[in-house]
Amino acid sequence: MQKPYIKLAATLASIGAGMFMLERYGLNELRGLNGGQGFHLDPNLLGILVIAPFALILAAAVIFMVGKMRRM
Repeated sequence: MQKPYIKLAATLASIGAGMFMLERYGLNELRGLNGGQGFHLDPNLLGILVIAPFALILAAAVIFMVGKMRRM
């Protein structure tokens, strides 16, 4: 029987990793636009794009650890 906290942690980690990969791909594609000059992104948007995947992965780690401790 799989525990619900493991499912939640795995889902959050997968979403975070997927967002990180899509972000890296998207930023590499934007670099080739505009004759190699790149494309300007709003710093707030760029900050959210960087922080969100890591926040999801960190949340997954915390949920896993707390779930493990409660089950002991």
